[in-house]
Amino acid sequence: MFGRYPIPGDGYLTGYLSGLLLSIIFTFILVKTIRQPNALTRFLNRLPISAGKNVSPLGGVTVVFSFLLTLWGLYFSGRVDPGNGHLYVALTIGTGLMFILGMYDDIYHCSAKKKLAAQVLISIVLYFAGFQIERIGGVLELGHLSIVFTILWIVGITNSINLIDGLDGLATGVVFFSCLTLVFVYMERDIVEASFLAVILAGSTLGFLFFNFPPAKIILGDAGSLPLGLLVSLITLIPLNQGNTDEIYYLIPVITLLIPIMDTTFAFFRRIVKGVSPLSEDAEHFHHRLQRLGLSSINTICLLFGIGLYFDLSAMVPVFNINLIPNFIPIYFIFIIANVTGFIWWLRRSEKKHRHDGP
Repeated sequence: MFGRYPIPGDGYLTGYLSGLLLSIIFTFILVKTIRQPNALTRFLNRLPISAGKNVSPLGGVTVVFSFLLTLWGLYFSGRVDPGNGHLYVALTIGTGLMFILGMYDDIYHCSAKKKLAAQVLISIVLYFAGFQIERIGGVLELGHLSIVFTILWIVGITNSINLIDGLDGLATGVVFFSCLTLVFVYMERDIVEASFLAVILAGSTLGFLFFNFPPAKIILGDAGSLPLGLLVSLITLIPLNQGNTDEIYYLIPVITLLIPIMDTTFAFFRRIVKGVSPLSEDAEHFHHRLQRLGLSSINTICLLFGIGLYFDLSAMVPVFNINLIPNFIPIYFIFIIANVTGFIWWLRRSEKKHRHDGP
């Protein structure tokens, strides 16, 4: 179990600002560097991820480095308790492995099956490092199924972020708003370690978002979206590792990531129904469908961000009113299902009208 160690209030501000400033500086330098004719530019232009794009890939390098440098900089400067070392090492190893996988995919475009297999192996390593789901609520012990649920959680969230990274700024913004929500939840419940990591990740992603928002000057690539998804999944596992098993700790991460989780779930079953591999690619994600309705990239992102924030704010109700939780959870699931159904109905109705009226 990861220990609980206090972090001073100014440590949060320092972590956020450090991640933000490092991300801005590193991304600015990378953007400027790859706009000049040099060996790096020629190498990047040959990558599969660069095909048909006029922006630079591998921007995730700056986000990951900003996060890790801030984390370890604060650790070695004595701003955080040395007892956090085990957690930080495990987090760094997992992030580093997922970054290498993403970089490999950006350069060589590995198959979906190989990528999934590598993600499962990384999840197993992290499971034995301490990131585990051992029970659901206070009654259901998972036992030997613990590793299965943990792998599904890590791989599922990681890929949900990766799959929505098809529109500039979308994945980065979703991670940023998700981290903000998690910060409020965990700070209210005095879960120091998870809230501190979420603060640093929020700063690191926001700094990159300034350059990634349409029209983007740089994109994440798998070297960015995979580690970002992994970090969010691991941050949400820390409270479970520390014995916080209330339903709220399962609910909040799902709600903050509802857009990518819905998109990934629908994509999985959509491909199965069509008789193709669920790991294959298509252009039927929410952002693709909204753009075909005539929405610009910015309008599409703003609409999806708005939907995400709507769910984030609704999920904050039980966080600050703990007495509501026993009766709130089942009612809230009905609320979510009704809203998701309404969104899908609106989307399909709009698509039907668009096809009837013509572009």
